[in-house]
Amino acid sequence: MKRLPVLVLSIVLFSSFACRAMPGAPLAAMPTRSAVPADPTATTSEAPPAPAITPTVESPATAVPPETGATALFDLDPADRTPFLAGLTEAGAEALDGLAGAPVYHMDFTIDRNMSLIAGRQTVTYTNLENVALDHIYFHLHANTLEGHITVGNVTADGLPVAPDTSDAGLLRVPLPSPLPPGGVVTIDMTFETSVPTDIGRNYGVLAYFDDILALAHFYPMLAVYDDEGWNTAAPDIQGDLTYSDTAFYLVRVTAPSDVVLVGAGSIIEETRAGTQTVTFAAGPARDFYLAAGDFTVVSETVGETTINSYAPPRWVEGATQALDVAAAALADYSERLAPYPYTELDIVTTPTSALGIEYPGLIVGALRMYDVDADTAGGVPFSAILESTTAHEVAHQWFYNLVGNDQLDEPWLDEAVGSYSTYRYFVDRYGQDVGDNFFKTFVGRWERVARDPMPVGLPVASYTGDEYGAIVYGRGPIFVRELEDTMGRDVFDDFLRDYIRQFRWEEGTTADFRALAETHCGCDLSALFAAWVLP
Repeated sequence: MKRLPVLVLSIVLFSSFACRAMPGAPLAAMPTRSAVPADPTATTSEAPPAPAITPTVESPATAVPPETGATALFDLDPADRTPFLAGLTEAGAEALDGLAGAPVYHMDFTIDRNMSLIAGRQTVTYTNLENVALDHIYFHLHANTLEGHITVGNVTADGLPVAPDTSDAGLLRVPLPSPLPPGGVVTIDMTFETSVPTDIGRNYGVLAYFDDILALAHFYPMLAVYDDEGWNTAAPDIQGDLTYSDTAFYLVRVTAPSDVVLVGAGSIIEETRAGTQTVTFAAGPARDFYLAAGDFTVVSETVGETTINSYAPPRWVEGATQALDVAAAALADYSERLAPYPYTELDIVTTPTSALGIEYPGLIVGALRMYDVDADTAGGVPFSAILESTTAHEVAHQWFYNLVGNDQLDEPWLDEAVGSYSTYRYFVDRYGQDVGDNFFKTFVGRWERVARDPMPVGLPVASYTGDEYGAIVYGRGPIFVRELEDTMGRDVFDDFLRDYIRQFRWEEGTTADFRALAETHCGCDLSALFAAWVLP
């Protein structure tokens, strides 16, 4: 690709940075450039046609939950992966055989005309993959944490009514009629109603209707993870990501006012219009389902088997175009250096979030304020530079968070620090080592906000206060990852990262896994390095 001259690095104070809001994080002024044209040789592979999905419950025109009962939401066996094939590349589809026991969400919900009330029903097919019987299953009710409100009703397990426990507002404990043995399968059905905040509140406004844009994250009852601690029901901190989730499959039917554009995780497999619009998304394998809605225009580009769509309000189409250009370059870079991107679609959408960027499976969010690319921040850094670093960082999360998961509450460095390091490598690969080194200075600037405090980068989110989370996880963290690269050598380190992704694809990695595999690749003892940087 064309390499542009290195510009003098400018480090400024700004309100937030890529992935999550972190007051006062420094940013670099990176090179400006003309858009990189699409690869004229790129083609889109023909995916197998998705089957017709026959709705058996009419979606209501207003926000009223559909009734639960014996009638299925979709005329489809939950074990049938056919609807997801159109959304997967050839490499992505290879994983399906190994995910037979992954949870399956069937969901049907309506967005009311005021765009602030969601009413729906979901059926979750859950397979016990543990070696112990389970007598209850936990769901997170993140909407209550996010200053919205979610109520759940009509809960059944295999068709039998059960009395869930909601004494903890952030959790739904569903008792099972009888213990679920290892390998056993249970179907849990429920209705839910979610009120969406109408301002940018807690955790960066990931769930909000503001500036005529609906950001719909974590709005549904979401399965908790059963791990070596048992049911992991830890409450999220006010900063950082909220979710720690297993890979799942989502078949989601959305009914909404006809005058908004719906941007959802996964691929659209059916849509109709009759006064309102009804759109069905198939997303999976994936760790979450996200939807945005607003008055969006779209620009698109195809890279290999993947079409990238960048959505923004019409006045910000230039910002959407720049985000598209960066995403295309980043997707090509990471796919070659790390592992093939698994989906046939990558969506970018802008919302008024107070973070600069947020990641979801097959979809990334950029802050609306970045899309004014002709403007500068108060510190003089062009928003176009911030848009580039943020977009490249969020695209990296498709590998570190989604393809390889981790406990984002207890070990956030595994996706944030490694994702930040990957952003540095994007700049190296696209513009050369000198530009990459200039960008890398932003991590040093972050760490300096806490006077280079040698706090471990491997602590839970809740262990960091004030500026510490951004300074340590996003600053000291990628500095450690580069120290690891220097210790192992770049070629060996790159082989290690590829192997890490290959071994933990659609599973969850831990700090211990990361270190052990690194030591295998370098044939060296990394205990001193991890003790100095990562471990408490």
